[in-house]
Amino acid sequence: MTPRISVIIPVYRAEEYLAQSLDSVLAQRGCDFEIVLVNDGSPDRSPEICREYAARDARIRLLDKPNGGVSSARNMGLDAATGEWILFLDADDWLAPDAFATLAPYMDDYEVIRFAIEAEYADGHTYRYKLPKAADRHQALHNVVGGYGFNGIGGVMCRRSVFEAHKIRLDTEITYSEDWLLLATLLYRSRSVKTLDGAYLYLYNRYNEASCTNTMTSAKLVQSLVVVRKLRELVGQESYARELARARCRRVGALVKHCGFEVTARELVAARNRIDMLTLRDILTSDIHLSLRVRLLRLWFGHLRGALREQ
Repeated sequence: MTPRISVIIPVYRAEEYLAQSLDSVLAQRGCDFEIVLVNDGSPDRSPEICREYAARDARIRLLDKPNGGVSSARNMGLDAATGEWILFLDADDWLAPDAFATLAPYMDDYEVIRFAIEAEYADGHTYRYKLPKAADRHQALHNVVGGYGFNGIGGVMCRRSVFEAHKIRLDTEITYSEDWLLLATLLYRSRSVKTLDGAYLYLYNRYNEASCTNTMTSAKLVQSLVVVRKLRELVGQESYARELARARCRRVGALVKHCGFEVTARELVAARNRIDMLTLRDILTSDIHLSLRVRLLRLWFGHLRGALREQ
């Protein structure tokens, strides 16, 4: 029988958390599912843990591949998945006990379902990422393009038919913010979206200090500006001008915070052919906090304008 949900879990250096992640899926009730584990050439005990679980439960399939990054692993999982719905789960994250039961009532009527995320920290405290309310697909897409709320691929479930009809896969050339681009693509290509802004069903592990999101570099932040350019190419500038400008401002602001004004200016100019370039109009008109506007104005008049003139 075809499972209702395929849970795709890329696995790399996750031995400390993998069992808890798998247990959180196996405990779900409310609909049939399969788990597609993709071992991305992990050098630790993760493959052994995967094999142990797959031997015990027929709903678990294990795929092995040489290390190629999380996007290639997710793509391999997509190629192998048989479920009606696709849900991505990182190997060091978990699902809330009632996740599938909460999602089940909406699965007949929508193509994408978004739900909220709760971060869990090593000291025991939690933080709930606000998922902006969205009455329809159009509003949900505006929220995602503009970078409102949490915009990773965690906290979203999509019909596999959307992936297949539009040949949607992750861009393996992008190693940071690739899931933001994927989420926007799914919303853009779908016909109906349900936003469950009060359902915190994805538990985001912030214990793991070695995870991608906990190890920031200037190269990653520049790649996020490449993603902004790809978002513009996807949705078009005219209808999403305000959201794209906000996204540029926030990503450049993160770059300034990480490496300072002078280095940011050099990074932006060096990457100008690959990214959407920050403009003075972006800074003056975007829906951003005053402190970020001031920081970006200091960048523009202190370094960026001069660096652009030198090119």
